[in-house]
Formats: sequence, structure tokens, C-alpha cells
Amino acid sequence: NGGDVGGALRDILERNGIRGMYRGAPAVAARQMTNWASRQGFTELVRPRIGVPGVAGELLAGCVGGALSSWNTPFEVARIEAQSISFEKSMPETGSRGRLFSTLGDIVKERGVAGLYVGIFPRLSQACYQTVFMVCVPRILDN
Repeated sequence: NGGDVGGALRDILERNGIRGMYRGAPAVAARQMTNWASRQGFTELVRPRIGVPGVAGELLAGCVGGALSSWNTPFEVARIEAQSISFEKSMPETGSRGRLFSTLGDIVKERGVAGLYVGIFPRLSQACYQTVFMVCVPRILDN
């Protein structure tokens, strides 16, 4: 426990076993499986309704689709919360699903529903940027 990475790794393994290495994994999986599907899906949904032709319309659709994909921010907040739990606490014995929802519930109890959306504005910006460059630009280059 000398403050180095190896010491922290040994500490985690001694206290919680291999499960301790994956705190927050259910939240990561929930966020990731909804992330790109949402970005692509919302962009496709918005594209014909934008009313702006050409490249500008494509980019605008990507920004709107990316912003709408931020609905899953609570999963990201839960991941960060689960991963930042003090090493002094032992892992709960509930299943992964129980930990994810109990973490979300704890956040709401402590900070209210707004606590689930901490960091939403930087996440909106990142989602717009990523959606434009990974969903829309390939489509623009293809046409």
C-alpha cells in the first residue's frame, strides 16, 4: 500500500478479490450498449426532419442526435460513483443489477434527481462532436 499502482492493485485484490477490479462494470455496459445505438438512431430519426439540405443538414442532424443520446448520462454517473467507492468499503453481495440500481437510488437520495445529470453539458458537447465525426462525416464522405 505504498501509494503506487501495484500497491493499489494488491489492496483491491486482497479486500474484494477479482470483482473489486470491475466496480461499475454493469453501469459501463448499460451506457455503452445504449450510447452508439442512441447516437445512430437519433441521428437517423432527426435527419429527415431537420429541413436543412446537404452537408449543413447532416452536421446539424449529428449534433441533435448526439445531444439526444445523452439521455443515458445517469449510467455514466453511476459508473463513476461505483468506481470511486472507498476501498475501505467491501463489495455488496447483491448481483450486478442490484448494485447498478442501488447506486442510482443512492445518488437520488443524496443529491436528488439532478445528481444523475452531473456533467451533462460537457457530455452533450462530447456527444455532438463524436456523433458528427463518427456517424455523419463517414456518410458525407460516402456521398
